[in-house]
Formats: sequence, C-alpha cells, structure tokens
Amino acid sequence: NNINTLFDFWFPSKSVEPIFVLLFFCTFGIIKHKNRVITLKKDNNKKMFYVFIGCITLSIIIIGATFAYFTANTRDENTVYGSTSTTSFSMSVSRVTTVDMAFGLIPMKNNEAPHAAEQLCYDDNENAGCQIYKITITGDSNEVVFVDGYITTNPKDGVETRFTRVYPKEITDEENNTTTIFMTTYTKDDFLDESFNEREVIKTGKRGSDPTKSLNHADDYDCILVENEQIGGEVGNEAIFYVMIWIYDNGTNQDFMQGMELVYTGEVTFITAEGNEIKASFD
Repeated sequence: NNINTLFDFWFPSKSVEPIFVLLFFCTFGIIKHKNRVITLKKDNNKKMFYVFIGCITLSIIIIGATFAYFTANTRDENTVYGSTSTTSFSMSVSRVTTVDMAFGLIPMKNNEAPHAAEQLCYDDNENAGCQIYKITITGDSNEVVFVDGYITTNPKDGVETRFTRVYPKEITDEENNTTTIFMTTYTKDDFLDESFNEREVIKTGKRGSDPTKSLNHADDYDCILVENEQIGGEVGNEAIFYVMIWIYDNGTNQDFMQGMELVYTGEVTFITAEGNEIKASFD
C-alpha cells in the first residue's frame, strides 16, 4: 500500500511510461558520465554498475506496484470484501442476480417477494424487480464464533427498500437441465393471514440506533438478517447467507424513479457475541 501511495503521488496516471523514462535517464546519465572521462578507474566502474543496478531495482519495484494496481482492479466488480483484525473471520458479498440496475428497479409490493425470488428477480414482463446477494462468512480456524448479521440500506430520497432472507433451491426441467432458484420461508397467501408477522421476515433496512454506534437487536430490529449464527466447530468454518432487496411499492406514484441509477447502496455488518464487527458495502 505504501508503494502504491508513493506511485500515486508521483505518477497519478498509473501508466508505466514514467518507468521507461526513469530507465532512460539512468542509462543516459551513466553513458554521458563514461563519455566525459576517457580513463576510468576500476572503482568508478563499480560505482556506475551499482548505480545502474539501483535504477533497475527501483524500476522493478514500481513496475510491481503498477501491475499490482491493475490486478486488484480486474477483480469481479460484483464482489466486495470486508475484514477486521479484531475477529477471526472474513466476509465477502457478491451479487447473484444478473439484472441490470443501471436504469432502476421496478417497485414491488412485499407479497410479490416469494414469486420474485423464484423468478431470479424478473417479473412476468422481464422487468427487474429486485437483487439477490450472497454473503459468505469464513472463519480463519475451527474456533466457534456466534454472530448476528444486519443489512442497512441507504436509498435515494423518496425511495424505500425492503429485504428478506432467501434460500437457494435446485430444480430440474424435463430436459434434465438444473437451475438454481430462490425461495422464501413464506408464500403470497400468508399475507392474507392476520396472524402472519410480516415484520419478522421482511425488513426495511432502516437503523433505529445512532449510526455512529454499533447495531443492536432492540433498536435495529428492522435490519436483522440472522441472529446467533454459529461459525466454526461442527458446522464448519464457512457460512453462506442470501438476501433479496427490492424497492418498496408504497402505492403512490413512483414515476420519479424511472431511469434513476443506483437507487440504493447498502452495508452488511456481522457482529460477534464479543462485540467485534466486520462490514462490507454493496450496491
């Protein structure tokens, strides 16, 4: 990182051209120096050799930093990573669905979530209605850790989001082709049942606590994705969760969102029983 910072300062274009300029001036300086003195002592020859080796070494370091920069940026743009030095696990978040959110999402009502999950976020008219994300928590060892997971969203003005946990399911068609769809723990008919607790399975992603402080159960119930999940031990050191996020159809005219890019951003936060946190952002 220090090398990249130094490189950013001197060569903000991230081009390798300055490296060749450096090599040129080093070589030209050595040649010019040799031409100036016809008779060189053996010690001077050694000095020139060390200067040249120094130039080559510096160039290699900068080239390595440059190539590392480009390599880091070729990583899948749909995947983001979070890590922390105070916990024994890491986290990655990747978008599973392939719907294009550049031109906005079609708002949908909460009772449409089960069908949308099965359709991989496309409605019957091939419109994009939601996004599904995969969250992977990986422990560094088999040490047992209990975590709570939260989703917070930051929608644009006038936009409301909802999210729910979904579960992958493989289906096979008549031609024996296998496809992965997603399921909710509830159906559309459940919304007709007065005893159905919608808030328990569908969340707003809005914080109730002070944003400068850690999330907690009591104040941030509408952000909870999972509670007291074990990582490590007999369940293995990797846990995978899926979450589906959509724009809430509140029954009003929402035409202002047509063509709106990136209607929301969000953050995944996992907190251990000891209070350690790990975060990753997504859009």
